[in-house]
Amino acid sequence: MRVTAYLASWFNTGLLLLDVIIVATLLPTVVQQRRESGATLAWVLAIVFVPFIGLLSFWVFGTTRLHLRRRKRRRVEEKLANTLQNVQVCLNSQQHIRGIPPSLLKLVNKLDEIGPVGGNAVDIMREGEQLFAVLEQAFAAATQHIHLVYYIWEADYTGERLRNALVQAAQRGVTVRLLVDDVGSRQANARFFAPLLAAGGQVERFLKVNVLSRQLNLNNRNHRKVVIIDGTLAFTGGMNVGDVYAGRGEPWQDLHARIQGPVVYTLQEVFCQDWYHATGEDLVSEVYFPVIADAGTIHAQFLASGPADERWQAIHTVLFAAMNLANTRIWIETPYFVPDRPILMALQTAALRGVDVRLLLPGKSDHPLVLYAGRSFIDDLLAAGVRVFEMYRAMPHAKAVMIDSNFATLGSANMDQRSFRLNFEGNIFFYSAEIASKLEQDFLNACANTQEVTEAQRRQLGKWQRLAESIARLLAPLL
Repeated sequence: MRVTAYLASWFNTGLLLLDVIIVATLLPTVVQQRRESGATLAWVLAIVFVPFIGLLSFWVFGTTRLHLRRRKRRRVEEKLANTLQNVQVCLNSQQHIRGIPPSLLKLVNKLDEIGPVGGNAVDIMREGEQLFAVLEQAFAAATQHIHLVYYIWEADYTGERLRNALVQAAQRGVTVRLLVDDVGSRQANARFFAPLLAAGGQVERFLKVNVLSRQLNLNNRNHRKVVIIDGTLAFTGGMNVGDVYAGRGEPWQDLHARIQGPVVYTLQEVFCQDWYHATGEDLVSEVYFPVIADAGTIHAQFLASGPADERWQAIHTVLFAAMNLANTRIWIETPYFVPDRPILMALQTAALRGVDVRLLLPGKSDHPLVLYAGRSFIDDLLAAGVRVFEMYRAMPHAKAVMIDSNFATLGSANMDQRSFRLNFEGNIFFYSAEIASKLEQDFLNACANTQEVTEAQRRQLGKWQRLAESIARLLAPLL
């Protein structure tokens, strides 16, 4: 008995000592990352009170492990910048665009040193089946190359359908490069893509997850959805490749854009950066950046952001600034709504100033924790005059913002902290009354199939649901 008690005492002492070591080692690392204060506090509490679970969670979800990637990114961007100056035509940024505040134009010009460019034609698509049919046609018409970046590529009917369309293009001699996220496209494995590889296509994975090599980059994923064809036609938006996005089975609603014109250069540049980061292959040449003639009258700008952007989170910065400059309306459609403090305050103060602020959110979600965390903010928003609509008939997966009938954006970024700080995202911004009007009408049509949330309804919530929202809100900085 004495031996058992002695061993138990030593074991407990060892565990306590290990707890102290974990806390003493991790806390300085967490603090020095300079996250938002809420996220820092959440990690500190997790590490202090449950050190082993905190250690494992922080190793998987709390670290970016992008230090080497950041250094590589700086090198590649310098290389790309020098080469692109020789192959790109002069993209004349318009210093004055009707209906856009000059201060906002000054900001967006500084973020990418290009700003909005004119001469673009844009088609907005809400239905996945329409998008995939148009993509198939574009693949069939490609003559030189097809570049694709996707977060999710499912190994289902729609995934096979688009893969087979790429196989046919590759068999004709078109260069096909597909970059998929290693977590989001886990089901589409090497066997699934074997026909494309056999046809001469290239398939690479972004931030590969490999436990044996200690590569466990689960926390920072490439969430972009970008297609560039022959350097002159591009697609981007919120739709991944899979049956759910095509409307096969559970109904989902989403938004995507077909783009022609000079802004395609920027989408191609982002693809070249992502491809270089994943493979080390430099694609910047005249072959992939041909001269692009004006195709329309739309001013557009494609902004990419991610955890390797050390200075400015471009998408978050532009949205925050545009919200604070809004005069008449801010309409937002997003499937995952977990705002940080700046965005929350921007929406509240806009509503208090008399701006028509509306949110279109899901009534049910494939991520219940995120749904409950988002709902915990609704009372504060309603009190300020924000109108909130929840959709139950379908999953609203579109990520779109319309401000003052002259400014609009759609893309991959959700209105949450993961999109703003942790994932690699890409949004197309439109400085155009024409596109804003189309998206506003689309927003109103979508809201016709929703239920508006009222303060009276919120007051009738049960204590358990409020408790669930409160608990989920504690994790909001980590979602």
